[in-house]
Amino acid sequence: MSSAELLDRAGPPAPEPPPRGLWHHRDFRRLWAGQTVSLLGSRVTELALPVTAIVLLDASPAQLGLLNSAQYLPVLCVTLFAGVLADRVRRRPLLITANLGRAAILTAVPLLAWLGGLGIWALCAVAFATGVLTALFDVAYQAYVPSLVAKEQLVEGNSKLQASRSVAETAGQGLGGTLIQVLTAPVAILVDCLGYLFGAAMLLRIRTPETRPVRAAGARSSVRKDIAAGLRMTLNSRLLRVIMLHASLYNLLWDVVLVVFPLYAIRVLHLGPAGLGMVIAVGSVGAFGGALSAGRLGKRLGVGRAMVFGMAVASSATLLLPLAAGTGTGPGYALLGTGYVLNGFGIAIFNIHSITLRQATVPPELIGRVSATFRFLTWAVIPVGGLLGGLLASAAGPRTALALTAGGLTAAAVVFLCSRTAVRS
Repeated sequence: MSSAELLDRAGPPAPEPPPRGLWHHRDFRRLWAGQTVSLLGSRVTELALPVTAIVLLDASPAQLGLLNSAQYLPVLCVTLFAGVLADRVRRRPLLITANLGRAAILTAVPLLAWLGGLGIWALCAVAFATGVLTALFDVAYQAYVPSLVAKEQLVEGNSKLQASRSVAETAGQGLGGTLIQVLTAPVAILVDCLGYLFGAAMLLRIRTPETRPVRAAGARSSVRKDIAAGLRMTLNSRLLRVIMLHASLYNLLWDVVLVVFPLYAIRVLHLGPAGLGMVIAVGSVGAFGGALSAGRLGKRLGVGRAMVFGMAVASSATLLLPLAAGTGTGPGYALLGTGYVLNGFGIAIFNIHSITLRQATVPPELIGRVSATFRFLTWAVIPVGGLLGGLLASAAGPRTALALTAGGLTAAAVVFLCSRTAVRS
């Protein structure tokens, strides 16, 4: 099934497309700008929290795994409820509230550091609280986009938004490494607070009216029944089941990489925070290229083959990371940088087509719950990955832990390549 055929299926009503595309859609530009800046800030925090734990608190690998798990544990606790809420009320106010709340919570880190009361449990509490609001934001965000742009422009819109996310995941951490080096990690987190405030301001300036979800206007069933409806809609689709399985495997093992790689780079390769940030930052080239290429690849290969191709490239690229040797050598930097470039390229392609498929084919009254279900089932494994990363690094060392994880990611991608359901979608 081609991407054009997917977009021809029933989807949520939306405004007529602007004649010159989304570059000339004022409200989309505001959403895009706010999300880009807030994502850059959040990537600074993603690096600053573990560096704070490593440098200031001398955290052990197990404590780093605990910190990582605290950040993603809210996916288990609130995501499904967030989906119900996103299908009952307007989504833009939820997005604004989540941004303001995250900005307020993160100020606790530099404040506690200044007062001398910062500890690993305080960092875990901050990570958990911001994770709750992030879970709410991400579910409402994916449900909000189809109400802002036309159905025919979902691929274009998601490509632009994914480009921002992909660049932020790498360039933001590169910026974070420099800020941490200059300002210290706790102070660098204030940049994230400013990013969330800017995102909230841009959302407040959007003028496109958002209709109240259909579910909120009629008889309202219980939360349990609403959650069950989203689960049924998602799990009854064989295609969504296959995609969720492999996305879950990827998330599980990639989170091991997220926990182990800072230890590997700082304690084994001795790159330092700035070197670590620079290595991750070069991946933005591939991530941005993947976002720009996703539409053309979808038309040429089909949605299914494009998703499978993206997952294969992203997963196999991690095999390069444990091969780096030496301290600050050119070949070592080249291997690490190439690994991140290819990983960003592949996962951007996979994400764009996966998100667009859901937005274009799911009834508007269920978009929030289906997005929540997909996110819940694919992110629920992440806390396990964080703990697994800490245990692997403690037992086998960072390099061996990375090698084992890269092998697992590649094996899972090979299975995905053999999936007829995904390839033929």
